Amino acid sequence: MAYDYGSLSRPLKETFAALQDGLMREYRREHLPAHRRSARRSRRLRRIRGWSRATGRLAEQAACVAEHTLPRIEQETGHAFHSPDGPIRVLMAPSTKRLFLDILAGFPEEALPIRANDLATLGNFADDSHALALIGDVTLRLKVLPGKGVAGFAALSDRWGLHESRIGAGHAPDGERLVREKETLARAVLGLIYVEGGVDALRAVVPLLACDR
Repeated sequence: MAYDYGSLSRPLKETFAALQDGLMREYRREHLPAHRRSARRSRRLRRIRGWSRATGRLAEQAACVAEHTLPRIEQETGHAFHSPDGPIRVLMAPSTKRLFLDILAGFPEEALPIRANDLATLGNFADDSHALALIGDVTLRLKVLPGKGVAGFAALSDRWGLHESRIGAGHAPDGERLVREKETLARAVLGLIYVEGGVDALRAVVPLLACDR
């Protein structure tokens, strides 16, 4: 099963920094004193400033994932991720898609704060968790634990603090929806481990799961 992994033109940390710098550069370029601004110009400036602040928050949350969540997963699974970018992509919340696509649509191409392809790619990261969750689930059931039931994904998500580490997430849901989101995140991390390390790397995680015949 194919998975398009790592298609930004530079590492994610650098991309966030360049995006925030580019947005502030455009804000300064379009800025006018308050008494000379039209209502439309004021709304435009508020929007750019909001995009910049939102990007800064995402960068801070991504740094927390790299510093805290990632080492916890690596220590327990024995798998060293190729870079922090993979787990960060998995944890990008659906709300980030709208942010990046709004920025992409908010400038003519020659004035974009970063490359159009990078913005489009950032917007697609919110779909990564579902694609990788499918890979993780199918691989576990067909290649690692054939004939066995696999459970404990929500508990594994709690163990690693995945839902609490989501990047750009708003208010957390409750009930069954929360459980489903936690299970998706755990399966996605397992899918990423398989993509990077193969079946043996995924098999090493099995003791962390509940398995029944």
